[in-house]
Amino acid sequence: MEAFVHFLLQKVYNSKRIEKKYIDSALSKTILDVQYHHQQLSDKDVVERIITNNNELAVFLFRLGNELHQKGADDLKSQIHWLLKELCGCEIYFNNEIGEGFYVVHGEGTVIGSRNKIGKGFKIHQGCTIGHKKNGSGSGNTIGNNVTLYANSSIIGEVTIGDNVIIGAHMLITNNIPKDVVVTINK
Repeated sequence: MEAFVHFLLQKVYNSKRIEKKYIDSALSKTILDVQYHHQQLSDKDVVERIITNNNELAVFLFRLGNELHQKGADDLKSQIHWLLKELCGCEIYFNNEIGEGFYVVHGEGTVIGSRNKIGKGFKIHQGCTIGHKKNGSGSGNTIGNNVTLYANSSIIGEVTIGDNVIIGAHMLITNNIPKDVVVTINK
C-alpha cells in the first residue's frame, strides 16, 4: 500500500513522503470500515478496491488525512486533501470524528465540512453536504450510528441526528431528527 500512496503523490506538486505507519494505520481503519458493510470482502479485496478507485479510495484517503491530522502532520494533509478532491470528487475535512463503518457511495460532489461527530456505520451517497450555516461557526453536526444519507441530501447547521436514521434523496435537514426515523418527501 505504501507504494500505491507514493504513486498517487506523484500527482501532487512538490509532494512530501508519508511514513508507512500512517499508511498502515489508515489501511487498517479502512478495512474495518468496508467490512462493516461488506463482511464477505477479504482484506485483499478491500486493498484491490482502493487501488482500482472504487468507493473505498475516498474512505482510505479520508482515514489517511485524519491520521495525519491527529498526529499534527499538517504539512502532509494538504496533499491528501488535494488527492481526495481530484481522484474522488469529494471533500471531507480531516478534523471530523467518524466512527468505524464509514462508507462513501459514489462520492462525486460530496462535502463533509468540519468538526462533525459521526457514529458507526455512516453511509453517504453522491452530491451530499454536511455543513454549517455560517463558515467557521459552531461545533458541527452530531450524527448517530447506522445513519444513511442518500443522494443530493444535506444536513446544515448544528443538527443532531439519532441512531438508525435514513435520510432519503434530495432532503434538506436543518432540525434535529430522533432515532429510528426515515425522512423522505411524502406525496
